[in-house]
Amino acid sequence: MRAATRAATRVARALARDAPRRPRPRSRPFAATRDDDGLVESFEDGTKIFAPRGFERALFAECGFGADQHGQDATKAAVRACRNAIEFNSVPSVRAVVPGGYAKMKIHVQLGVPENAKVDAGRVREVFPYGEVVDVQIDTGGLRARSWISIPAQGDANDDFLICVACVTVGY
Repeated sequence: MRAATRAATRVARALARDAPRRPRPRSRPFAATRDDDGLVESFEDGTKIFAPRGFERALFAECGFGADQHGQDATKAAVRACRNAIEFNSVPSVRAVVPGGYAKMKIHVQLGVPENAKVDAGRVREVFPYGEVVDVQIDTGGLRARSWISIPAQGDANDDFLICVACVTVGY
């Protein structure tokens, strides 16, 4: 039985290897407009490409997570989330892809922070070493959890553990 199974597998692999390969159809844009939702292009297959306000094109979006376990500082958590979103990226072709290179690169930051938490958008903007931060959008989100310990010497007013998420979009 095993010999028959091995033989069938060899035949299937040979057929797959020798089968003619059909090129996949390419989708072409049929509309390039700008609407209130940020729509930039629509394709025949239904695919739509969007970009934040002030952008011509979004190149990529990265997400990050940040927390402040002691001190209940939402800005610290937001800064950590933004650093987390960008810290493992290297985009060596920015100068070739973005017209004007790093000087013309645009950044849009969307933060999810716990309800009633205050974030200093200026400190968030300082995280990015180059490019223009077009917007820091602060939405209710993230998480206010319990750390189960309150240490006044570390700035704790209670045992809240603030968690923020960030979506950092880069384009031009």
